[in-house]
Amino acid sequence: MWQIYYSSQASKFIKRLSGETKERIKLAIESLQINHDLGKQLTGSLKGLRSLRVGNYRVIYKKELDELIILIVAVGHRKNVYRG
Repeated sequence: MWQIYYSSQASKFIKRLSGETKERIKLAIESLQINHDLGKQLTGSLKGLRSLRVGNYRVIYKKELDELIILIVAVGHRKNVYRG
């Protein structure tokens, strides 16, 4: 089974969220253990990452196929999450 790890930025962002939004994002991330190809593949400077849409928020993640690891790189509002 795929293991999920969080970057410090992603973990901090999720902790600051409240109520329903936080739960929806957590459920979306947990669903990656079952279907690790959810969302869309990113291009350009973000090549190798995927983006999972959760309402107005995005979960940016990377798959480590050889170790069955999903790394949650960033979580944020769709307007800001793609900025370095």
